[in-house]
Amino acid sequence: MFTMEGKNMLVRFTVENYKSFKEPITLDFQGRHDYRYNNQCIRNGLLSKVVIYGANSSGKSNFGFALFDIVGLLTDKNTIPNQNDELTFINADSDSVVATFTYVFKKQNDYITYSYKKKKPKLITYEELYINDTKIFSYDFESKKFDLVNMGTIFADSLNFDYFENNFAILRYIANNTNQPESSYVKFIMNFVSHMLWFRSLQENGYIGLTTGGDSLSQWIADNNLVKDFQMFLRDLAGMELNLDVYQIQQPAPIKLLVEKHKNKVLPFEQIASSGTRALELLFYWSKRFNEVSFLFMDEFDAFYHFDLAENVIKYIVNLDNVQTVFTTHNPKLASNEILRPDCYYTLQNGKLTSFADSTERELREGHNLEKMLRNGEFNA
Repeated sequence: MFTMEGKNMLVRFTVENYKSFKEPITLDFQGRHDYRYNNQCIRNGLLSKVVIYGANSSGKSNFGFALFDIVGLLTDKNTIPNQNDELTFINADSDSVVATFTYVFKKQNDYITYSYKKKKPKLITYEELYINDTKIFSYDFESKKFDLVNMGTIFADSLNFDYFENNFAILRYIANNTNQPESSYVKFIMNFVSHMLWFRSLQENGYIGLTTGGDSLSQWIADNNLVKDFQMFLRDLAGMELNLDVYQIQQPAPIKLLVEKHKNKVLPFEQIASSGTRALELLFYWSKRFNEVSFLFMDEFDAFYHFDLAENVIKYIVNLDNVQTVFTTHNPKLASNEILRPDCYYTLQNGKLTSFADSTERELREGHNLEKMLRNGEFNA
C-alpha cells in the first residue's frame, strides 16, 4: 500500500523541447483560486484533481508521456513505445538537441526540484537536484563534471562514483547504493515515482508505471474471485445489471472463464462486452490498486463512455482523497461546477496549459455555466 502522507505531492511539472512542445509548458498544481466549493479537489493547498481539454493533436497525450518520462528514468516499471520513439522525442522544429524535464515535489514543508535533460529517450545529458533553494548535486554527463556540493543532505556524501555508469541517473545510483532512511528525500522521490500510474482505455491495457507485465483483465477478475465486486462496480457506476459468473474449462489445461449468464446460454464476457464495458473493466482492474498510487494520469478516460457515465467516473475518482489525478477529455459536459471548479479545468492550446479561472477576465462563480462558456470559446487562449 502507498503510505506517504497527504502533504507529499507533485507541485509543478515543466517540459521543454519534447515532441509537440517546442517551448516550455507547465502544469502548476499551486494554481488554486479562492473558491469556497468542491474543496474535495484541493489537498494540502494544491490542486489534486485536474481535467485537461484540448483539440485533437493539441498534445494532451504527449504531455502525459512527458510527465511520466521520469518513470523510465528512475525505475524499471512499465513504459510504452510512444515514450521511447527516438524519431519524435525531440521537437522537430527546434534547433536544440535536448529535451528538459523539471519536477517540483512537496515533502511535508520542503520543496524538491529535480531536473534533467535528454537527447534521446535513453540518453540523459544533465541532471540536478535542489532541496528548497539549496543545490544538492548536478552532473553533466557529456563533460563528466560533478558538482556534489551538499550530498550529506541526502546521505550520500561518502558515496564512491568510481564505478558510476555514465548513462545511469545519479539519483537512481544514489538510491541503489546508499542506505537511505525512511524520511530521506531520495527515498521519497523514488517511492513517489515508483507509484505513478498512467493508463487510457484506447488500447488494450497499455500503461506506464506502478508495476510490470500485463494481465488478461477478464482472466484476472476470474482468478482473483472478483466477479461479484466487478458486477457491483458496473451496477453502481454505470447502472448495468449483468449476471456474471465463472466457468472452468479445459483448453487444454484448466482455466477460469468470465461469462455472462442468460436464460438459454452463457456467453464469454470478452467476446460480447462493448467497448464501453471493456473500458470499465480496465478501470475496475486499476481501481483495485488505487490505494498504491501516488499520481494518476487517465488519458482520454471517457473515450467509450456515454456522457452520464463519464460524469459518474470522474466523480468516483474525485472522491478518492489519496490520489492526485489528471484527466484528459473532449467532453464539454464534464466542465461543470457541480463536479469540480474553474481552477481545476485546463485547456491545452498552442503549447500552453491555462485554467478556466485564468483564461477569462470574468470573475467565475459557482452559478456560471462552464460547459456553455467552453463551447462558446470563452476559455480559448
